[in-house]
Formats: sequence, structure tokens, C-alpha cells
Amino acid sequence: MLRTTLLAILAAALAGGCATADTRGWSGSGATPFDQAQATCTAEAAPRPAGTAREAAFEACMAGHGWHRPGAVPAP
Repeated sequence: MLRTTLLAILAAALAGGCATADTRGWSGSGATPFDQAQATCTAEAAPRPAGTAREAAFEACMAGHGWHRPGAVPAP
């Protein structure tokens, strides 16, 4: 029973890693798990002044982890 449950969880995790869509408007293929990328990028962007600079740093970090928002302009 435990083995079957673990195999089901593993299969779901592997399938989710191939192509992922997030309901918050982000999408990624082969990306870092969303929650992990979001936590890392929030911490990295936090020292920047609130507003455009922080948002740009966060978006660039998320792109580095394989996540993009449709219509977002990539950082140079």
C-alpha cells in the first residue's frame, strides 16, 4: 500500500515537471517548482526599493528559474 502511494506521488511529480501552468498567470516548462522559485526570488528581490525595481528583479529571477508570465517583456 505504501509503495503504491509513493509511486503515485512520484509519477505525479514527474508529470508536473514536464510542463507546468500556474493559476497565478505564470507558466514554465522544465522549470524549478513554482513555490521554490517564488520564495527564492522574493528573497532576492526584497533588498531592492519597492516598486518597479523590485518587480523587475523578481521577474528576472523567475525567468532564470524557467517561469514566465504571458505578455511580460523579458529583461535585457
